[in-house]
Amino acid sequence: MSSPQPLQGVTEPSFARYREIIPVLTDSTHKGQGGRVCVLGGSSEYTGAPYFSGMSALRLGADLCHIICAEDASTAIKSYSPDLIVHPLIRTRTIEQLELMTADDDKSRAATKAVVDKIHAKAKDELNGILERVHVLVIGPGLSRDATMQRVAKYAIQKARSLFMPVVIDADGLFLIQNEPELIQGYSRAVLTPNLVEFARLCKEKKINAEEQAGEQPAAQRLSHAFGGVVVVQKGRHDIISSGTTVHAVTNTGGLKRSGGQGDLLTGMIATSLAWIVVARRSNQAGAGGEDSQAKNHVHFLAACYGACTFTRRCSQLAFEKHGRAVQSSDILAEIGPMFAGYVEQARPIAPWSEAIYG
Repeated sequence: MSSPQPLQGVTEPSFARYREIIPVLTDSTHKGQGGRVCVLGGSSEYTGAPYFSGMSALRLGADLCHIICAEDASTAIKSYSPDLIVHPLIRTRTIEQLELMTADDDKSRAATKAVVDKIHAKAKDELNGILERVHVLVIGPGLSRDATMQRVAKYAIQKARSLFMPVVIDADGLFLIQNEPELIQGYSRAVLTPNLVEFARLCKEKKINAEEQAGEQPAAQRLSHAFGGVVVVQKGRHDIISSGTTVHAVTNTGGLKRSGGQGDLLTGMIATSLAWIVVARRSNQAGAGGEDSQAKNHVHFLAACYGACTFTRRCSQLAFEKHGRAVQSSDILAEIGPMFAGYVEQARPIAPWSEAIYG
């Protein structure tokens, strides 16, 4: 299938490049070498999104997934799966109740602010400890636009940058970026995964025409360049991935049902793929160069995002073939492990992507 407008300069990363980052499982492998992922999201309204993101990360092969969520979302998320490590450290309900009970005078407001500041300080300390133990941070699944949730997300991005950690930003995390683009401006380890509406809003913020024009660079490439080289994964009929200089288009067929949660599955698979890069580079695998060269060269980052998009589409297709209109994201989640083991791990290292995902 072709795009409405021909995209300029589109390439495809080799499957071999993705294979380089997949950790080999041996009897000497220890917990954590398959990747440690942290998902920040999950509010009282949205508890399924962080679950899907976290579980897709684990199903692809991550060893551990931490979920940082609002206090009143934790019980639901914990009940979905014991495989997730849930931290209810965002005290949205507590802060809301404090503010509601505050009398309308300066002294009372000052006292409440002092208590709220202490709550945030404690949350930051706990968040620091978690982020220092993981390889990748995901911001957005189920985050909501609650002020407290957004405030913690902002701090988490800043902390991740200080740790030179890959950050995947989706959903209401993109609302934060839309309002405060400087948070990831120029950060080459940030990956934005906007849908149609979110992409248009980010383009508007950067004064970019979101429509594809014949002969122009793809809008995703222009947006990436405007953000100083962050990776943009523009979700759509075709997923367009760009780091500002390189453009990939993911065109393999997915299922026809657009059930809620598919974007969360994608963020989880991107996160695990990026975690593998971090692990591989720390053990001096996946090519020469250390942390600094990774910041300048997005070859593996782009391959990781391409692979995750390709796998999400393939799993969606497999689930749709079984369930048709009844398919849900939980059905797609169930296809990740068998798909990866049956196709990706069995494919020849120099195979094309079509062989890797179709056999």
